[in-house]
Amino acid sequence: MLVLHTFVTDPHPCPYLPDRTASLEYSYAPVLSGEEYQDLMDRGYRKFGPLFFRPMCANCRECRSLRIPVAEFKPDRSQRRCWKRNQDLTIRIASPTMDEQRLALFDRYHRAQHVRKGWDHQPRDPEDYELCYVRNPVPSAEVTMWEGDALRAVLLTDITPNVVSGIYHFWDPDHAARGLGTFCMLHTIELARRLEKPWAYFGYYVAGCGSLEDRKSVV
Repeated sequence: MLVLHTFVTDPHPCPYLPDRTASLEYSYAPVLSGEEYQDLMDRGYRKFGPLFFRPMCANCRECRSLRIPVAEFKPDRSQRRCWKRNQDLTIRIASPTMDEQRLALFDRYHRAQHVRKGWDHQPRDPEDYELCYVRNPVPSAEVTMWEGDALRAVLLTDITPNVVSGIYHFWDPDHAARGLGTFCMLHTIELARRLEKPWAYFGYYVAGCGSLEDRKSVV
């Protein structure tokens, strides 16, 4: 592991629990192995591209790492319906990439979440998208979901010796009835099963945060 820079942010309004303040420790590591990142995840870190981080909040410990033991996971009735509902989609697994179609879907998703959940919204430029999701120091995979030539959802993952980690997913807000957020998370578990990884990791879960309720759907 090669860490070039580490810093801690000043306290700022928490994006998950608005009545609290948050502080994050960031490190920039352009060289990082899958084994090293797995150890970092075990210590409460997550990452985007070469930038990994963890909460360093003075008075709150609500960010809890959410992991699913793959061998024990059994989809409930709602999840089985979601899986069946989306079987008309074509699933493609490849290395992460960036193009206009992905950027446009990412922007539409965030615009919709801004309206639905009050997320801050700024269009993501190609360089930022590549830094967060494409230029990855550890092995990674992108799962895309297509209806004909139309891109409906994108799931981005990291791969370590024992874990498939869901970095991020975004989907077509015009097809919210499909339950594509849940479908992406089920595919994270399915990818872990295919790769014979014992764990699927979904980053942090914060009780009481509406933006993270889709993560609760797989527990």
